Amino acid sequence: MDLDMLDYQVVRKPKQFIVGLAVRTDNERAMNDIPKICADFQDGWQEKIQNCVNDDIVCAYLEYDEDYTKPYTYIIGCIVTSCDYIPNGMVCKELAGGIYAKIEVFGEYPDSLMAAWEDIWDMEIDRAYTTDFEVYDQHFTEDNDYYFNIYLSLPEGSVAPEDICEEEDFDFDDEEFEFEDDEDLV
Repeated sequence: MDLDMLDYQVVRKPKQFIVGLAVRTDNERAMNDIPKICADFQDGWQEKIQNCVNDDIVCAYLEYDEDYTKPYTYIIGCIVTSCDYIPNGMVCKELAGGIYAKIEVFGEYPDSLMAAWEDIWDMEIDRAYTTDFEVYDQHFTEDNDYYFNIYLSLPEGSVAPEDICEEEDFDFDDEEFEFEDDEDLV
């Protein structure tokens, strides 16, 4: 990704809860910690989460000591309707409600993820460092060029109200992408 091409839309997100596997890390250890916890999660942990609002996988960065250069908590899991049931070995964390810069990412994965975060770290954007997260939904497939979103928390009041969009569940134009044929799903 090219920094000059890294566009974002400002959206308002409600407070949400995520249940999943978590690790306390920093950018020096993250290259080992994050792939390990992601592999563990994909080894049957997702099926243990109850009350999921959908099938999306969410990876969140929260509880920053200060900013991305300091320790933070990383969690991979699913958004849930409540934290009433937390499987052993998992945690429930709050994804802060507020305004976010929403960045759409495409391309060969995980290279596109790494390039996006490198560009984000170089951006001159006022970040809140409360909660940042990635959403991998049903469109994260090879046919859709591994489309996913990154949300960066922004300080309240840092964006004019008229510049904040109300986000829909899914907002890119179907005509832009080729989707798998749904006939086999009937």
